[in-house]
Amino acid sequence: MEDRDAQVLESLRPHQHGNIMDLVAEAGIDVAPWGMRKDGSAVNNPRTNQTYCYEWAFGGDGQPTALCVWHRSLVFSQDLVLYEDSMRQYALKLDRVAIDRSAPSDARSRARAQATRARNFDLLLQHAYRKSEPVRVIILEGKPRSQPDPGWDTSKVRYRALDSEVWYVHSYSDGNGSCRLVRKVPSDRMLTNDDMPPMQPIFVDQFSLPESAGKRESAGFAFVRSPEVRRAVLGRAAGVCECCAALGFKMDKGEIFLETHHVVLLSENGPDMEWNVIALCPNDHRRAHFAEGRAALRNQFIAHLLTIYPAAEDAFRTLLDANSGAAQMP
Repeated sequence: MEDRDAQVLESLRPHQHGNIMDLVAEAGIDVAPWGMRKDGSAVNNPRTNQTYCYEWAFGGDGQPTALCVWHRSLVFSQDLVLYEDSMRQYALKLDRVAIDRSAPSDARSRARAQATRARNFDLLLQHAYRKSEPVRVIILEGKPRSQPDPGWDTSKVRYRALDSEVWYVHSYSDGNGSCRLVRKVPSDRMLTNDDMPPMQPIFVDQFSLPESAGKRESAGFAFVRSPEVRRAVLGRAAGVCECCAALGFKMDKGEIFLETHHVVLLSENGPDMEWNVIALCPNDHRRAHFAEGRAALRNQFIAHLLTIYPAAEDAFRTLLDANSGAAQMP
């Protein structure tokens, strides 16, 4: 039996170094954006566009989903090829490295980037699960990044190939993000709507509104805010203001609205990371910017965030000390 298991898994091992952009296109995903940089200028070689080529998941927004999975992560059990993991939990491990002041700066920077990729993987996986959509899997062979010490090194892919079969998300845990993908076999859940999981509420903030509203919200230089960080913070708050516990209001299409706020402002070199961003009702957001007691309010925000991200204490202290007139740590 073990020999058969090994043979099945060995048949899936890639032996060619497929270019990631070509494999993404083969999966049916539009790769035209690879030809442009973030600033809109053309890229000489789209296949090396670093905005895309180092990602771990691709597609969504009406397109197919493709996920990069290490061959050594595959398991053969009961005549099924499986992949099981939790990218959400892995992202949290990376967050701890990213805010660890004792870690080298390159490790912290790498951990931040990898955490963003892990969350994008998790979001696309959730989308496929809730929409009952199949996914394509790009199988990787080489040296994966270190699991015990995430963020301290990079993966080294030697070979990659798009699996000819589609995969299906048989389970996804809202509690911890653990998932199970199964090769070729649709789950019973996908054959009927009766046992489909209820759709989760959609959370939005002020930057999710049409462009005209965003322009009214701010003037002058605009800081870039990560949509992944905003989504994670809104999901963490689950529609409840993290200051006063008021429910966010429901919009016309059922979305729940809160506003995201950087506790140490971007203009004060505050990082665009989950541990520095809080979800607030519009009233508390205005208070955070303009109220007479906004310094004490910021201390309240920090105290709340430190209950979730205790390792961020030194980072907060350094940021506040660096800004003149900043509030003292609580």
